[in-house]
Amino acid sequence: MFFSLTLIILQGMNPVLASAIVPGWGEWILKKKNEARTFFIIEGTLWISYYSFNYFGHKLEKSSRIFAFEHAGANPLRSDMEYFDNLEDYNSSDEYNLLVERDASWYYPDDPVKQQEYIKENGYFGEDAWEWDTLANRNFYWQRRKSARENLRRASFMTGFMIINRIVSVINVAVFKEEKGFGLETGPGKLGIHYKF
Repeated sequence: MFFSLTLIILQGMNPVLASAIVPGWGEWILKKKNEARTFFIIEGTLWISYYSFNYFGHKLEKSSRIFAFEHAGANPLRSDMEYFDNLEDYNSSDEYNLLVERDASWYYPDDPVKQQEYIKENGYFGEDAWEWDTLANRNFYWQRRKSARENLRRASFMTGFMIINRIVSVINVAVFKEEKGFGLETGPGKLGIHYKF
């Protein structure tokens, strides 16, 4: 009973709104099964890609932090990205802290107290200190984080493609279905827009 009632409500929904929610749904309501199937497949592929890229991006980021802990003594509990970015750029926290000291003397040339405050606030000391055991390990860490960033960037692209898929589906339902000559042409290995005179 509940299922049949839900099905009636879904079938009676505005096709344009349905396509905005799930690409292909509007086509399904209009009995354009091939077009609907194409949009469903594209949408499913985009969601799978999004979750895959997201999963591997976060997994690589987490494993790179463990690697930095094992080979540089980095603090894996830090949550700020800047700390882990600096691990890519500097062999040790001492090397990084030298630049912080230089900046402190530049910003506060006549105030040693403020210089020390700046160094304490912006440098890495104690449990946040690090030193890479080899340059090769630091390079491996950089490569791993680069792969993590690329995966997360690709995941963000998938959200853009999902929006485009919705726009195309809405246009297909709202505009092209008004004219019988317009339509979305789908078939094995092809996807396009057609117009018949």
